[in-house]
Amino acid sequence: MKIALVGLPGSGKSQVFAALSGQAPDPGLEYGKSVARVVEVHDTRLEHLQEIYQPKKFTPATIEVEDFPGIDSSQVKANAALFASLREADALCCVLRTFLDASYAHDPADANPSRDWERLLGDLQIADLEMIEKRIERLEKQVLRPTKTQKADQAELDLLQRCRDALEGGGRLSDVTLRAGEEDQLRSFRFLTQKPIMIILNLDDEASDAAGQIASLGGRAESVVALRGRLEAEIAQLDPDEAAEFMQDFEIESPAARLLIQELFELLGLCAFLTAGEDEVRAWTIKRGDSAVTAAGKIHSDIARGFIRAEVVAFADLESAGSMREAKAANAVRLEGKEYPVMDGDIINFRFSV
Repeated sequence: MKIALVGLPGSGKSQVFAALSGQAPDPGLEYGKSVARVVEVHDTRLEHLQEIYQPKKFTPATIEVEDFPGIDSSQVKANAALFASLREADALCCVLRTFLDASYAHDPADANPSRDWERLLGDLQIADLEMIEKRIERLEKQVLRPTKTQKADQAELDLLQRCRDALEGGGRLSDVTLRAGEEDQLRSFRFLTQKPIMIILNLDDEASDAAGQIASLGGRAESVVALRGRLEAEIAQLDPDEAAEFMQDFEIESPAARLLIQELFELLGLCAFLTAGEDEVRAWTIKRGDSAVTAAGKIHSDIARGFIRAEVVAFADLESAGSMREAKAANAVRLEGKEYPVMDGDIINFRFSV
């Protein structure tokens, strides 16, 4: 899973990046260049299994977070390369400034997240519209020729014309009503405004009205969260004891990175199943609703190919029982077939033969 941090210059993306990764990016980052980090997903369930099994190896789930330079509408050539890179992301996290900072020459100087969102969304819409216009121009010529693909070309042209209308009307491509088969066709373009979007409100250190700030942008994106970016960046780079004391002083219940990652999992429709033993305790990321055989393939294609049964216990049941032996004695462990929809937190041992 690859997450792109985007925003206008001076929005504090690098603070959010540091909060998520625990590492500050290169301050001399060249325009059009980005920096990426692999971030471990904190999971108390996995930590509990680690205490039970004392494994040789502990492997949490991970996400890749990439911090992109601020989008400057005047940098047309550099933006083309930047947007091409953004298309490779699975979701966009759009950072919006709500704080004042006299040390940075913001333009305009005041903080207005609604205005900044419209500017940022406008840049994403234009990038998608340029791609669509080029493709429409080509298709309009192709459909006039009696070829084997004429019917398919006409269908694609109709779809893209509807997409163009949506963008020109101020909408996103994720809002376009799609017919059967069109979603995959549209997804192949990797349009920016079709991607899931999370708005991250970067608050001032003393901000207290996070709920009000979030409500002001409700409905603009699939998810809206708020954090005090500078403080959270500091917390992420402290050792656990210092971080706990720091959070207590500022009445922060838990690091914002954990909330953001949970929200991102929800945004992308992801969940995690767990495997546990003396060799390794590990979390595996899958799509919600994925079948047991699909989950088996995440571990190794041979396990999926030779799938027999999945031995499954819900984490809550194992935690309540205290051990796998006790969970089995309580009939909390069950055998499931290939089509079983794996649930978040399922602990699975796959039986297979190849």
